Amino acid sequence: MKEKVIVGVLALLVGGLALGSGQSQVQAATTYKVVKTKAYNDLAYHAKDTKKSAYMWNTTHTKKLHNLKNYPKTTWYLSKSIKLQVGKKSGIYYQVINNTGKVSGIVWRSYLTKGNNPSDKLVKNAEVLSYGGGLAGIKSAREAATLQVDILSLFPGTLLNTSLSADARTDLNAGVNKATKYSKTDSNKKAVGIFSPFNWTTVSSKTSYTAQVTAQLEKQGYTATKRASYKGWQIGIYATPHGYDSSTYKTWTSGYGSWGVYLVPTDDILSN
Repeated sequence: MKEKVIVGVLALLVGGLALGSGQSQVQAATTYKVVKTKAYNDLAYHAKDTKKSAYMWNTTHTKKLHNLKNYPKTTWYLSKSIKLQVGKKSGIYYQVINNTGKVSGIVWRSYLTKGNNPSDKLVKNAEVLSYGGGLAGIKSAREAATLQVDILSLFPGTLLNTSLSADARTDLNAGVNKATKYSKTDSNKKAVGIFSPFNWTTVSSKTSYTAQVTAQLEKQGYTATKRASYKGWQIGIYATPHGYDSSTYKTWTSGYGSWGVYLVPTDDILSN
């Protein structure tokens, strides 16, 4: 059933007030009835036609929130389908959200088509794909980046190196999974490697992550003074995110916050 049919029915019920006439509100006496819902694990969708207006509504379908044509590069993630009914007319709407969680609402399903938006560069990002892709992969990559910045702040004046960060990730995993081979940095005699124990952090602790990392560094002898002595060095950092499960965003607590750091003199990096 097309959305305009529902809009037409509503217009009759409220005495000629048509949503399509530019009104974003519907009289409170007129409501959509939720007939049926079905949950989904954040399936990717995108607008079928980004040149035409296609509105996103609040969950009660009483207010227009966004126009999909203003989000031509966005991938939307489906969490629920909702069958709405007005009188004898009904239609299926999708409850969707963008990857930041800042834009969400329900959209008539015929305005969307399944799959990632071809113009969405983030879904193709290598780091996101390394966490399995999708919304869960995006959340994991963002959290890992945040934890990395937290640790970087504890080594003032160091220069973040993406290759060393990748090696830190590899070797942190190699310490847990025997099937993973260690990186070349592990055998570099000039490299300083600092790794936390696996499952060392308290996920539910109210203590900040940075404070916990600081305590672990000092426990291994890396005081603030010693860390400051690495100013000008190249640094690689990897910290394990929660590893979001697409159905909960809360699981994979095992290993959360475990980290690895490599410090290498900049001259050594430049000479290789």
